[in-house]
Amino acid sequence: MLNEGLNERLTVGDAAPLFELPDSEGALVRLTPRDSAATVVVFTANGCPFALAWHDRVQQVARDYAARGVTVLQVVSNDETDHPQDSAVAMRVRVAAGELAGPFLRDADQSAARAFGATATPEVFVLDPAGVVRYHGAPDGDHDDPAQNARWLRDALDDVLAGREVVRPLTSPAGCSVKWRVELLWWEGCPTHARAAGLLRETLAELGRGEVQVAERRVTSPEEAARLGFPGSPTFQVGRRDLFPSSAPPALTCRVYRRADGRPSPLPEAADLAQRLRDALARPWDLPHWVDPRKPRRP
Repeated sequence: MLNEGLNERLTVGDAAPLFELPDSEGALVRLTPRDSAATVVVFTANGCPFALAWHDRVQQVARDYAARGVTVLQVVSNDETDHPQDSAVAMRVRVAAGELAGPFLRDADQSAARAFGATATPEVFVLDPAGVVRYHGAPDGDHDDPAQNARWLRDALDDVLAGREVVRPLTSPAGCSVKWRVELLWWEGCPTHARAAGLLRETLAELGRGEVQVAERRVTSPEEAARLGFPGSPTFQVGRRDLFPSSAPPALTCRVYRRADGRPSPLPEAADLAQRLRDALARPWDLPHWVDPRKPRRP
């Protein structure tokens, strides 16, 4: 569960959104920065070669800094539809094998990744006890060089624990992209479902994002509409967040969109949908100053 009023992408100096996510056994774990001298949130994956390359270094950070009051939370947000290695079952296998140091959390609805604005695996955030982001980026400058030993992350933690400004607060997240799931919510009382599904898939294809999974979900009751924040049919969501935020109350009704010329429409304009999808599904290499981890920059 996340708090309200979240930024699209966190940056250094922002207050991090709080979350509560299940670990691999289903026990809920809360992000509570005030309970730690510093908190590390790492968005990771079980099948990404870059996340795997950095994995042992991150675990060693968790072990080395535990006695200094540092909490390391590792979060898997990838959609498991085409990536079963990121399912809760696969996560339990890794935990049982002793591969994790600290909580291993499943962000099944991708709300935590969306709230933090994560785009890569791995992507690291260091929070101070006030919950403010003090470092954001990669563990170190080269996934292929174990000798770097998560140097950027360690330096940031040392600065936070010493009460200093972080010398290198921002580096470029590098790795695989988060595997997003787009949801199309619809109510059978509206005739637009098939057209909305076609528009969504065509737009994703035109964006070159045909790999993104689309889950179609029929909303059947006012209670379900309230639980999902469903303001009408059709509704387009990424990570359980409406691509077209609405102040309308949840209801089983037909939704009205506004075209660029102000006219009402039962569907959004394709160009508008494309831009919102492009922003929501940003990959690390779509962002400024991204560093290709296969061509790392030395510190």
